[in-house]
Amino acid sequence: MKRKQIYTGLWASLLLLAPAVTSATSAHATDIQTGQQSVATSQLSASQSTSSQVASDQLVESSRQSQGTSSRSQVAEVPAKTAQTTNNQPVKSAAKAVLNQDYQGAMARGAQQLTTSQDTEVWAALARISSGAQLTTAQKATFHQVFAEELTGMAGHYSATDLERLTIGIAAIGEDPTQFNGINLIAEIIKKAATAGITGQVYGIIALSTQDYGSQANQTINQLIDLVLKQQNTAGGWAFFGSVSDLDITGMTMSALGMHRDQPKVQSALDRAVALLKTTGFVKATGGFLIPGGFSTEENSNSTAMAILGLAAAGVNPATTFIGDNGATPITNLIAYQKADGQFRWMMGSDDGALSMSTEQAVYALGQYDYLLKGKGSIYNFKKVVPEPDPEPKPDPKPAPDPKPSIPGKKPAGESSASSSSEVDLDKTLPKQPGYKEDGMPLTGTTATQDALPQTGHQSVWGSVLAGLFMLLGVAGYQTRRLKQR
Repeated sequence: MKRKQIYTGLWASLLLLAPAVTSATSAHATDIQTGQQSVATSQLSASQSTSSQVASDQLVESSRQSQGTSSRSQVAEVPAKTAQTTNNQPVKSAAKAVLNQDYQGAMARGAQQLTTSQDTEVWAALARISSGAQLTTAQKATFHQVFAEELTGMAGHYSATDLERLTIGIAAIGEDPTQFNGINLIAEIIKKAATAGITGQVYGIIALSTQDYGSQANQTINQLIDLVLKQQNTAGGWAFFGSVSDLDITGMTMSALGMHRDQPKVQSALDRAVALLKTTGFVKATGGFLIPGGFSTEENSNSTAMAILGLAAAGVNPATTFIGDNGATPITNLIAYQKADGQFRWMMGSDDGALSMSTEQAVYALGQYDYLLKGKGSIYNFKKVVPEPDPEPKPDPKPAPDPKPSIPGKKPAGESSASSSSEVDLDKTLPKQPGYKEDGMPLTGTTATQDALPQTGHQSVWGSVLAGLFMLLGVAGYQTRRLKQR
């Protein structure tokens, strides 16, 4: 009877232990399955991400090739006779040649031609620099010598336009017009510009604006601006003489006023000039400009270049504001004047005239257009931008003490066992690495995947088994004592 009661107690304990073991085993199995699913999902995501990246890279490369093909087709003189679609069906070619819009290529070829021909004019220096070309030390020295000889040859008889032209060239090569070859060109311009004609006043504004030359120069600039604005005709343009607007003078004047667009009266005058070019000057059939007058009754590259120069300096994009037949613009029109060797013709299809001057004006007009697109302002602005120095850091009047690392089991001398607020527990601050226990030992497992799985299932099983054994022993001992007491 006593043994029966003991066995009954043991079976009762086992019945109490069974749900715990079953639950723990189930939980462990669930944890393993969940972990394996998580790892599999992670691997699948990584695989999908890699495939997606490969597809994306292929798409980008395809897009780049497509863009490159498109870019080449825009600058081609004659389009391909046929084109193939994806289903190998031929497509009809364009009826006309694609207009050349590669202004950068045209600008670079023109600048190179000026270099090859050893053109040492002021306007050649301006054209090459505005195109982005870098002058060598020897090339700058050559320009310096040419400018100095020209100034010496004037023997003190300086016209306003001579001084202004040389000032632009001197500033362009990075030298100081206030002390060039022993002469202060800026002081001479201040004396002469106001009483000069329209060109002397226009280029006086430009020359005095190439650098910061002081308050007297700034006063003269404002005086010249007022004089030029008074000469704007009712149509909105400017003339060399008479009342009929001249394209070249109008474009030059706009390029000067474009350096001072912050003045409301200047912006208003520029708006009127742009309206004139839209309504009267633009030739939709060719994309060029023409206002017949005393200088020319036919379209030419010089007049179109000066119009482009003025528009771009005024902040107006000639390629998007002036669009003619079949997409022709002033930019495509000017590029069409260029010869195979890089020179620009004066008249379309003719090699007569001063092609060097046409090339200079075309290149720096395209340079001003490039400046507009890049937000670089005027090609005549040679002011050196001096970066502001970084502010010196202010010292903290009450610097905080450096934190002292706390080493477990050891206190600094003179401190109590209580941790100081400035102490840092190195064990807590160090990040726990994945796959490692709290004590820094690596987790065990046959594979990396197993090490990465949650460990709660193993711990729950053995904890439940130990608890059940203790309960079983306790019940057995209790039943034995009761039987002995009986």
